[in-house]
Order: sequence, then structure tokens, then C-alpha cells
Amino acid sequence: MGSSCSSSQSLKDNVSVKSEESGTQHPPSVSVTSAARPVSTSTSDRSYDTDSCLSEKAGAVRQSTKSPLLVKAPENDGVSSTGDIGVAQMETTAGGGGGVGGGETKEGSPRKARGALPQLGHLPDLNKLSDVIRNLVMGNVVFVKPILKPRKICIYTCADLKDTIMERSALMEYVYPKLRLYCMEKGYELNIIDLHWGIPDEHLNDHSFKELCLGQLTTQARDSHIVTVVFLNETFGNALLPRVIEGPDFDQAISAMELDTDRELFWKWYHWDENAQPPCYKLQPINSYIPNIKDSNSASLHQEAVQDWSNEVKKMMTLMRMVFNQEQKEKYLSTVMEQEIKQSVFMNQESAKHCLWICRKFTHFPSHNIPAQGKVYVAVEPESKKRLDILQSELKERLDEIRMLKFRVKWHNSGMNPEVPEHAQFVEDLCAQISPLLISIIDGIIEEDETKEELKTYLGIEKRLFHELMQQSLMCQFRYKNFQGRQELLTKIRRYLNNDSCVPLIMHGEVGCGKSSLIAKAMERCCEWLVDVPLVVRFVGLTPGSSTTEQVLRSIAEQCCALFGEHRAEAAKGVRHMSAFLMHVWSKACKLRPLVIMIDGIDQVKSYGSTSLEWVPRELPEHVKLIMTVRDDSPQMAQLQTIIEDRACFLKIPPLTIDEGYNKFEGILKSHHRSLNKEQREQVCKNIQECPLPLYVEILGRMACQWMGSESQLPLKSSLQDQINVVFDEIEKMYGQVEVSHTLGYLTAAKHGLSDSEMIDILSCDEAVLEKVFVHYTPPVRRCPSLLWVQISKQLQPFLMKTIVAGICLLTWRHESFRNAAHARYLGTPDQISMCCTALIDYFQSKWANGAKKPVPVYESGVEEGKDRYVLDQPTKYRGSNMSKISVQPVFSRHNRRKLDELPYQVLQLKGRILEEFVLNFDWVYEKLCGSDTYQVLEDVSLALTNHANNMELVLLKEVLELAAYALGYDGRQFYSQVYGRLSTMNKDMENHEKYPIIKKLYDIAAHAPVPCLLPLTVCLHEPFQDMNMKLGDGQVYFNALIRARHNPHYVITLSTERGEIAVWNIFTMTPVRTLTGITQPRKLKMIDDYRCLVLCGRELRIYNFDEGLFVMKLREVMNQKMPYFGLHDKDHVVALSRSRMYVNMMNLQNGDCVATFKVGEDRFLNSLMVSENGKICVCGDETQKPSALLVWDLELRKLMYDLRIPHHEFITRHAAITKEGHYVSCVCREVDEPAPNFIVVYDLQSGTLFKKWKPGVNIISIAISSAGSCVIVGLEDSKLMAYDLITGNPRWTLKGHTAPPTTIRLDNRGLQCLTYDSLGRDRSVRVWDIHTGNSLAVMTPDQAITACEISSDGKAVVMALEGRPEIVTFLLCHQSSVDDHATPKSYGNDTNRGKVFDLSQAGTWPMSGDGEENMLWS
Repeated sequence: MGSSCSSSQSLKDNVSVKSEESGTQHPPSVSVTSAARPVSTSTSDRSYDTDSCLSEKAGAVRQSTKSPLLVKAPENDGVSSTGDIGVAQMETTAGGGGGVGGGETKEGSPRKARGALPQLGHLPDLNKLSDVIRNLVMGNVVFVKPILKPRKICIYTCADLKDTIMERSALMEYVYPKLRLYCMEKGYELNIIDLHWGIPDEHLNDHSFKELCLGQLTTQARDSHIVTVVFLNETFGNALLPRVIEGPDFDQAISAMELDTDRELFWKWYHWDENAQPPCYKLQPINSYIPNIKDSNSASLHQEAVQDWSNEVKKMMTLMRMVFNQEQKEKYLSTVMEQEIKQSVFMNQESAKHCLWICRKFTHFPSHNIPAQGKVYVAVEPESKKRLDILQSELKERLDEIRMLKFRVKWHNSGMNPEVPEHAQFVEDLCAQISPLLISIIDGIIEEDETKEELKTYLGIEKRLFHELMQQSLMCQFRYKNFQGRQELLTKIRRYLNNDSCVPLIMHGEVGCGKSSLIAKAMERCCEWLVDVPLVVRFVGLTPGSSTTEQVLRSIAEQCCALFGEHRAEAAKGVRHMSAFLMHVWSKACKLRPLVIMIDGIDQVKSYGSTSLEWVPRELPEHVKLIMTVRDDSPQMAQLQTIIEDRACFLKIPPLTIDEGYNKFEGILKSHHRSLNKEQREQVCKNIQECPLPLYVEILGRMACQWMGSESQLPLKSSLQDQINVVFDEIEKMYGQVEVSHTLGYLTAAKHGLSDSEMIDILSCDEAVLEKVFVHYTPPVRRCPSLLWVQISKQLQPFLMKTIVAGICLLTWRHESFRNAAHARYLGTPDQISMCCTALIDYFQSKWANGAKKPVPVYESGVEEGKDRYVLDQPTKYRGSNMSKISVQPVFSRHNRRKLDELPYQVLQLKGRILEEFVLNFDWVYEKLCGSDTYQVLEDVSLALTNHANNMELVLLKEVLELAAYALGYDGRQFYSQVYGRLSTMNKDMENHEKYPIIKKLYDIAAHAPVPCLLPLTVCLHEPFQDMNMKLGDGQVYFNALIRARHNPHYVITLSTERGEIAVWNIFTMTPVRTLTGITQPRKLKMIDDYRCLVLCGRELRIYNFDEGLFVMKLREVMNQKMPYFGLHDKDHVVALSRSRMYVNMMNLQNGDCVATFKVGEDRFLNSLMVSENGKICVCGDETQKPSALLVWDLELRKLMYDLRIPHHEFITRHAAITKEGHYVSCVCREVDEPAPNFIVVYDLQSGTLFKKWKPGVNIISIAISSAGSCVIVGLEDSKLMAYDLITGNPRWTLKGHTAPPTTIRLDNRGLQCLTYDSLGRDRSVRVWDIHTGNSLAVMTPDQAITACEISSDGKAVVMALEGRPEIVTFLLCHQSSVDDHATPKSYGNDTNRGKVFDLSQAGTWPMSGDGEENMLWS
């Protein structure tokens, strides 16, 4: 297959069907069938008054023409009277398309089973989204799976209580603090859990130690990545008395005992638990018979009690070993450490990969006459030794050698002692060896996490909305899981959805009446009642993104934008503008895509946001339903009654009936395998009758799970608030009043909640708590034992919830009733508020971090001794760490969002003022915008306004932030750009300088750009106090392409296909210096020299002269309709793909003739054409050959250089790039028979060899190559960019920031900076990157959509064409300089033609004569 080069006229094009497709495109036909959602005709549904909005004829009285949502009529009103499907079961059935509630699927009922959604031409096609995203956006909560996991790593320690105190304390001092900082710098929380550390004894008063340990392992495995550190030496500790013994086993043991005293000892401590199912014997709390065990006042009495208990334990353990058979011993007498190792290592193969085993053996240990001290470190009993050997053998089998650290340590009579040199050296060696191993495991976990993240393609929605929808859906699942009863209310909701009512439905009731669960159940039922109907649900207060009115409405609006085709930037509006926008986007609902919105607890929005309900419509658009729940006595209820006059639309949620209440109570007991005796049941029924609220019933049920049937008095109260306080009373009795009150005070005071590690850190700095915890035992390191928080949180687990904020898992109150009760109890006085807020402020200001020693009062001597608490440092930004030798990413900073969110709030609670320190501290504002969220900053401003309501500068700052909310939420580094762009007009008015002096100062800072910014040269952003509905432009696309001038960096060319116009613009004045109109269908343009350009007009190539406004000539060849590719060889020649695509033509730009033809064989169709900037090399793609080929021509020699191909691969030539000098070509490639993502190949065109090959693991959607920068840059389907080094072949940077795949990459002429953006408009922002450092130099998000964008050849400016603007907008890249510092623009051509408009509509219609002036008109 040779190449041919002809200098004769071009051959006639033999046009085939394959070579040139028809230009006519017919839109796919959409057949609209009648909806498969029949209206229920059940006569039992029509018993309600026709005037009620809950009636199916609600709209008749109003003579409304609205059509109802079409609701499927399930059997029995679609309400199940049985228990509902659980989350785990739901996940199993969802994948198989099973119906709601399990079992056989009713025909047409499950939404997912209906397959693809109807395609509506005017609305987005949701079928393009993945199943996960589509279910989230559509509100299919039944089918949502919990794929969202916190960025949390837990180091769980398995160890004997006394054997390894010195080693574990050393890790707490020297290893864990550095690891925690290392993880936080990577955006991960590292939680250290050692339940065996810091406590005097594993025999807790309630004997729950084993249960707590194993339960914590289960919890952490679900919520985090567990790294298990096993300290298994020559003992695994002593077995604890079993907390529960099954009835038959206990009876058999009793019958095997010979002495009555032995039996009486067992009957004394083990009581019959008749409420257990099946009944069993339960070990009584220690203080039941040894009350001084909890005595904190007398050390001698406590020690005596400990000895008494120890003696009892020894007797019972001896008896159990005698009377239990081997199976029973395994069942009841295994140690906690054995159980932990089996659960965390043996039962989970994945966990074994993240396990370290530290084994220390003594030398010179006495084999006979073992001293008493030695029995702590060595198992003595033969049976224990045997089990220890078995355990160690299994560990050896399951762990790699590298995961086992073995040490030999010389025995000393005092045991392990840090003052013994050998022991001190051992600890030092241990810390030195374990640290890199833990870092390696942590790096592996993070890398695996990031790999999974990188494999995710573009979601189709922003990640903020994805996280919000995921958490809302999972909460919905949690709440409907145990829902029972309320059939009448669910029927009324279904009727509201089915009628033609045009007003919202307001469901109201008292606190704890079950509003949230009812909304959740309604959502679940809607997945069955309504087919292909989008459902939007928000539980107010669930996340920071749903805590204020502004956040709730923004989130709802963003979801509606995804459903109805609006850009999400439109959703970022203040409350006063939101009403109009919501009505606008809701009005897009139609018969085939109606909309249901449910908002639970609109009265629970935080006070630091708006409480206005002016956004609630009096009348809803057609095909839209809105359901809200509200508390009876709330101000919001009064507002709603003012807005909505129709009282029939207010649905009172009544209390539970006695049967419903007791059925719910019984359900809780049953799930915990408990029951009640007759007397208890009667007492519970009486209390439920007095307070028939679901939350009250839930509290009773949880408490009743602890009753054994023999209680003489039950802790029951007749009101919800009193019963909540009983819960607090019980916990305080168990774990201490000071410990509980301080812990819950911190939890309640926190704005968004606290993470596990934060709570331990804060408690570690609380001397009042530590004095109580360490009253009988003080560990070597003064930190709060993790056991305390695990115990308290375990008891409150039903009433707490987890929320994920920036990847960190926080714990806070699930119910507002509990929050209010805790606030009244633990933050009810100024002293309590001061204590809790001061502790939180100290923590987030790092007062006791970085080695600072907090004083410890020593009462005997009256001297304070300082102790390091080893708490995590809390800088505003975490710096990059070089602890890891594995990471190749550059050192960078990561903002500390927890500090940014919490600190201003806590300072306000304590001092009542945050104006100067935070809100008007613009350095802080900038950092918070970068590291947190725009709405968190707006909340700070709102908090400041509560004390400074008349501060006009605060009002102006809030207005600017609201206008820029979307842009700043996208990237807070735009703060100065947005401030400058929005305040430039106001700044011109000198009166405003006096009126807003602080804002004037902010403007001056922004004007000189303390950080790299893109500052606009003209007004292009919405300005404060304007009508938000007033558009900046008319919505028309004026320019669809921007092209740099060839040698002058101060000018660009715009191309408008629709208007038939080409213009040259001065980028600094943003005015056209030449305009050519009347050009037929200009599609592409390439500059020949400074003034001549080659324009693709329809299928013709034409030459125009900008300087004189002339049409020069038309080339003779006609281009291919679909692939009109061309490139410049030199100032006199162009190469272009022929009409048939079978060869390449070289045409003369002086006479328009074809002077050469490049062809490779017969019937080979070319599908691309690239020419290097120096015009020497031409590369084409050949789609005919299999595998496809890249054909490389030397245009100077006019011959084929290479026919490049890779077996079983094909080139994706639309994603290809060539260097300026033509030395390298990069192209995207894929394997023909494999579904793997595509990848990059680079060819050295000087040798024709495959130079580099890179596989990012994600599909590539854009590519650029730079010789000056020595790299290839690619845009990926997961919205990232990657830069590969051309010299070393290694990945240079992974660039993150875009929220949609960047389809366009533009390099400056120096090859040092690049501009990236999404030309499809999903991501409206433009980013400028430094290729060498990988830094994001600047980002800009305009208010209007970008239709074209270009970076200046010198990299100092970005020029945009914006939708609705008939002129370009220039942004200068400034850093510590202003826009006035730009270079003076050079003149363009003949100055007498500046600003002229040349009408060329008649040019080119007949042969040109003379200089062509007769074909040109100008004005």
C-alpha cells in the first residue's frame, strides 16, 4: 500500500455513501403513550368531603383545570399492616427488581422494574445517568444503596489489660499523634480505639466489656477502614465471667456442683431474666452486692470492694472450669482478646491484610517458681497455654511475615519498666518499626479509596448534591424501616397526590408525634404508588446542607435543575429570590414528569438562617405536589396559616392509638429478643395511653429492653420530656454525672456534631472528667480512655445520628426533642455554656496541641504539673506531609473544615461577637470560602447580623456572597475576583466609599489580587441590590468560537456561525477593530498570517483579509460535510481532507488550485487531519484498516513517512494532538475487543517508534501536548486532568477541580500554562493551570454560560464569549497587581480601518477582479 503524490489538478471526487454522510438529520421520534399510572377508582377512597384538599375531587370546587398526579392504586390502599423491609434485605431485593416489602413484585409497581424512563425532548434524558445517580435524582429511596462511606480509618488495639501497658502508652505518645496528623493532611480522620487502655479493670460494673469491644469492632468495620494492631505475647489475659448463661447450661452447671455454697454463690450473682427470649440467667451488676465498688471518695473502701469482687470471680471461674464441658468453655470462658482477634482477623480476610501483630518474648524468664509479677505477662495454666499456642499458630498462617513484629526482651523482676535500659530500647525499636508499617497500610487504604473514586465517571450531578441525596435517602430508609400503623394518614397522603389540589399539604403535630417517620413511609409508598414520578425529600437538620432555609431550598432547587434541565448555578439564590426561581423550575413539570416534594421539619431550620416562608407558594404549578411537616406551636405554623388560607390543607397528625403504640413497643422488644411480664405490660400500656407519641414509645421500648421482669419499680414518666430526662438520669448513674454532663454538653454545643476522635481529644483536656475517670488508677499518658465515650455513645445510640461533613463522620442528636432536653440540662446556665464553648474553642485553636502541657492540679502539694494531652493540631490549613515514601503527589495544603465551621459559632456563643475576628476578617473569610462552603460563611454573616442588624456593610457583604454563592461554592479562590467584578460599579461612586469603608477596603484588596485571580475588565457579573430576574444578556449565543491572533497577543478573532460574522477584537478595550459580516455559515477559522485568515464556510474554504476587510478568494475543492478538516502547511498552502475522505489535498492559497494529492491505497477512508504548527508534518487517521492506522506525511517532501498501527487496537483520532515542531504526536487508543478504558500513546515522529504509553484507568475525553512544557495533558471522564512527563514517562500531576469532564484544553504559546473548561456547559467554570508546578493558578465562574473561551498567547489573559453578550469579556491574570498594569496594546494593521464593519454578503458570488474592492462594502 504505497502513497501517491501528484502535482496535477485534483482528481474528481468519487463520492460514495460511506465517504460523505447526508447533512440532514432527523430527530428520533418519540412515541408518547398514555401513562401507566391509572387513577384509583376504589369506592372506599371517596368517603371524604369534596372541599378537602385530601379529597380526590379537591379541585372541583375551585374549578381548577389541573390534572392530578396519576397514582397507581395498590391493593389495600398500598399500606402494609405488617413490618417493613429492612435496609439489608432491601439491598438484596433491589438488585433483583423485587417489590417493596419483599416477595413477588406486583405488575408495574416497582419503579425500577419499569426500565427506561420516558424520553422527553424538552427535558434532560435521565436514562443517561447511572442507576445509582438516577435513583438518587428521581428519589427512588427504596433502591438506593449505602455506598457513601466516611474518610475514616480506625486503629483498633487487641491487647491484654496489663501485659502491654508500656508499649501501648508509648504508641500513644510517639506514634499515634504523628499518624493522626498525617491522615488529616490527607483528608482522613484517624480514630485510635484501645478499650483495654486507661482502665483499672476489665470487670465493668454491668459486665458489658466484651459486648462493647465486639460491638465496637462491628461498628467501626461498617463506618471506617479498620487497622488491627494485635499485642499477643505470652498471655492473652484472663477470661471474664459470662454476662449471660443460657437456662439449660446454667441448670446443668448447678446440678454438677457438689456444695450448696457453690450453688448459692451462682444464684446470688446470676438471676433469672424472664424477659429474655429465650429466658436466661444474667450476671448482676457488681454494686448490687458490693456497693463500694463505685466509691470514689474512699480509696481503702474501694480497694476492699475490688478484692471482694476478685475473690468472688475466682471462685466462680474455678467452678465453671470444673462443671462446664469443653464446648461450654469455648462458649463462655474465652477471653475478650481471643474474641477480638477472631472477629477482626480470622473472620474477615480483608481485615487480615490490615493487621499487625506485635509479639514480645522474654529471655532469662524463670521457668520455675514464677514470681507474682511475672504471672501478669505469662500464661500459667496449661489450658491457657494450649489455647495461646493455637491462637498464635492461626495468626502466623493468616498474616504475611512483614506484618509480624517479633522482639526478644530481657526479663526484669519489676516486669516491664521504662527505667530499665533494655526495656526502654525495646519500646524505642517498637515505635521505629511499627510507624512505617502503619503508614504503609494507611497509604494502601487511601490509595484504594482514591482508585475507587477515580474509577467513577462523571456523576451527572455535583458531588455536593450527590452527598446530600445519599444521606437523605439513607435516613429515609432508616426511618421507614420500623414504621408501623398510620394507615389512615398514608391513605390521605395518597389521595392528596391523586387529586387536583393546587395548594401544599401541611401535616402538623406536636413534638415526637412521628412526622419524620410518616414522611419517610410516604416516600417509600410513593415508590410504589407513583411510577416514574420524581420524588424530592428533605429532612431538615440532617446535614449542614439541610440545616437552614437557604440550604434546604438550594438543595431542592439543585435537584429540580437536574430533573428539568436548568443549570445548577441558577439554584444559588437568596431566599427572597428563591420563590420565583422555584416556581419557574417547578412549572416545567409535565404530565410525563410530574414532581412531588416532601420537606420534613421546616420549623427545625437553624436560627442562623432565614426563618421566612415567603417562598412557599399559595398555588402550586400544575403537576406539582408539596408536602411539609411542621410543629403545632412553632412560628412557622403561624406563617403557613397566613400564607395558605384553605384550612382543609392542614392535616393534623394525631397521637398513636393504644394498639399502634403498643404494637410499636412490641416491635422494639421483638427486635431485641425481649418480652415483658403481665405487670410490666399493664404499666407500659398505661403510660402509652397517657403519652401516645411515637418517640415516647421508642424511648420506653429501648429502656424496657434492659428490664428482667423482677424490677419492683420501673423508671417511667408520663411525658416525653420527663422520659428523656430519665434516659439522662440512668446514663449518669451508670457512668457518672460529671463524665456524662460534660460529654453531652460538648456534643450539644457543637454546631454540626463531633467525631469520635474529637470527643476523646476534648475529654482528654477536661480535668474534671479525668479526675473522675482516674480516681482509682492513673495511666502513664494523661488521655481520656476511649472506653468512656464508647460506653456513653452506645447507650444513646438509638437517639444519635451520624452525618458526613467533608468526609468526616460526625455524631449529633437525631431528635430535636433530645437536643432541646440536653441543651436545657447541660447548657442551661451561663457557666455550663462557658465551660463547653471554652473547651471547644481551646480545642479548635490548638491551645493544648503541639506539645503544650495542660496543668494537672495536685491537691496534696498545691502545685500544678503540666501534662501533654497529645491532641490533634487544628491549623486553618494542614500542610503536606513527607512521612510516606509511597506518595508521589506534591506537597499541598488541605483546609481544616472542622475548625472553619465550628470556631466562629463557638466564639459567638461564648463572647456574643464575631464581627471583627471572623466576619470582617477577610483573610479568614477567604480561607473559609476555600475550605468550607459559601453558605457556612453566610451563616456567620447572619449570626453577626443578629447583633448588628443595622450594619449596612454586613448587609452588602451578605448580598455579594449570595450573588456569588454558586461560584464561591465551586471554588472559594474566586473570592477576590467575584468581589472585584460585582463591586466595580459601586466603587465608582465616591459616596459609597464613605458609606461602606470596610467594603471599600475589601475592594481595594481585591483590585490588587493578593492571590492569583482572574479580574474582569468590564462589568459581567450581577451587582448588589439589582433584580436577580434581570438577565445580564438576552440569552442569545453571539460567538461560538474564539481564535488567537497569530502573532499579536492583544487581539482575538470571534466567529459567529448563526449571524455570519467574523470580528477582530482588542482584548483590553473589548471592542472590535474589524468586523466582517455577511459571511455564509462560517464554521472554522485558521489564521494564515497577521491579517489573512482561512475560513470554512459551509463546505468551502475562503480567504479573507481582516486588515482591509476583503474577501480574497475561494479555494476550488469542496470539503467533506461531516469531517471538514484542514491545516496550514505554510503561508501559501493548505492541506485538507478531500470530499470523499479518501485522500488529502494540498491547495495553493494564491490561486486556489490543488497542487498535490496524498493518497494511501484504494478505499481507505480518513477520519482526521492534524498539521504541526510549523506546517511540516501532517497526521491523519485511517478508519478502514483493522487495526486502524495513523498516517504521517512529511509535507515538505510530500511523502508518507509512517503507517503507524498497534495490533488489536484502534486510534480515537478525535482525541489527538501534535507538538508545534511535529516531533511527537499523542493519540487516544483503545483495545478493540476489551471494554477497558481508553489510554494514551505517544509516537516519536523522528523515528516512527512508539515512545510512551499511559493508562489513566479512566476514559480520556480531551488531550493536548506541549514540547516546551515537556508533557502531555489529558482531560478524563471523571472530571480530573492528568499531566504526563514526556521525558521520564511518569505521571507528573493529577489536577482536580472541575465538576464535569473538561472537554477543552488550550495551551498558551509558551507551553507553560493551560486553560481548561467544559464546552458542553455542565461545568461553567474556566481554570488556568501552571503546567510545571501542577498548581491551579486561577478559576473563574461567570454568571452566564460560556460559549467560547481562549487563553492569550502570553498566558496573561483569558477571553470569554458569554451567552447573551454581544461583546467579549476579558479577565486578566493578576497577582499583587491590578488590571491597570497590563501592557499597552499594539495597534492592528491600517489604523484608518479601526472599528470598521465590512459587509461581504455579496463577496465571492462572482469571480474577483482587480483588488476586489467592488465586492466589498464598508461602514
